Amino acid sequence: MKPSTYALILSLCLVAPATAAEKPSGKVVFEQLKTLVGDWKSAKPDRSTTINVKLVANGSALVETWTMSPTRQSMTVYTLDGDRLIATHYCPQGNAPRLEWIGTKGEGTHQFEFLDGTNLQAPEGSHEHAFTMRLDGKDSWTRGETYIGNKARYDPKVDLPTEETFVRVR
Repeated sequence: MKPSTYALILSLCLVAPATAAEKPSGKVVFEQLKTLVGDWKSAKPDRSTTINVKLVANGSALVETWTMSPTRQSMTVYTLDGDRLIATHYCPQGNAPRLEWIGTKGEGTHQFEFLDGTNLQAPEGSHEHAFTMRLDGKDSWTRGETYIGNKARYDPKVDLPTEETFVRVR
């Protein structure tokens, strides 16, 4: 084998691990989500949904509080478990599914899928089973949510998210 061929093969072997290492980790995604701290509103003029995002517990938890009406709120708390990023969603329905960040696709769309949860016994109830988040810039982000029945089987090809964009208020 020519020395130049050997050098090319060796350089390709060294580049592949570096590319794989560039995939974001749960810690990196958590740091990105921290940029959402502030107040947000739906970009749809006919929607009154507002969101407040704040850091608590010495920066180890990110709390997203949604207000859909004066009497209807929900909350999602993001925390790290080692390098795993976990989101616990406290729903107005009284359940609390935990979702885990499973990866980032395309143009920075972070994907979360159901891990486990509490108060999911009611067969007629539903819960958030998956969601996506995409940071569109410092003043805009989009969230896609997928709710399914508590006893339903999740099919990502059928159970598609409903997306909504939010813009920064302050």
